[in-house]
Amino acid sequence: MPKRNRYVILLVLVLIGVYLFSRQANNIFVEEQHLLYMASGLLEVEVKRRNDLLTRARAAVKRYNDLEEKIFTNLVNKNALTMPPGTNTVRLEKSNPLFEILSEMDSIKEQYPLLKSKGPYIALMEDMQASGFRVTNARLAYNVKVNEFNTLLNVFPFKLVAAPLGFHAHPFYEGAGEKLLRDEN
Repeated sequence: MPKRNRYVILLVLVLIGVYLFSRQANNIFVEEQHLLYMASGLLEVEVKRRNDLLTRARAAVKRYNDLEEKIFTNLVNKNALTMPPGTNTVRLEKSNPLFEILSEMDSIKEQYPLLKSKGPYIALMEDMQASGFRVTNARLAYNVKVNEFNTLLNVFPFKLVAAPLGFHAHPFYEGAGEKLLRDEN
């Protein structure tokens, strides 16, 4: 009987050990999965922020194009109203004031090319580039967390309890480039 009691005690100790290990493994999985979900949320926020920025940029460019079209249409109409009758040489000799203003604007643009490039478009391009970097960094952080979590699921002692505890591997986030390369193969 004492030998049988030793086996029962040993079995109880093994079951307690398995229970404690499973509980600790569950805590580790929950913590790692939480970090993974936080990285996923950050990635979603950055992608949404970039999409909002691109939507606003498209709207701004459309408004600018519409405004530019109206300005040029009005300039052409005003030029036609103020242009003196006669041949082209007569018109040039009488020096239309509108042409003077336009040529003055062109000369300013030629003298100061930075004026043309240091406008809202440069700021918009910098914002778009920064947004792209934030999305890239968030995507990399997410993929690092996915790699850590998936590795933890496949490491020996944790592999035994991962599936029974309900934890499974998560897919990596693929950008357009990775999807294109995967589709080609």
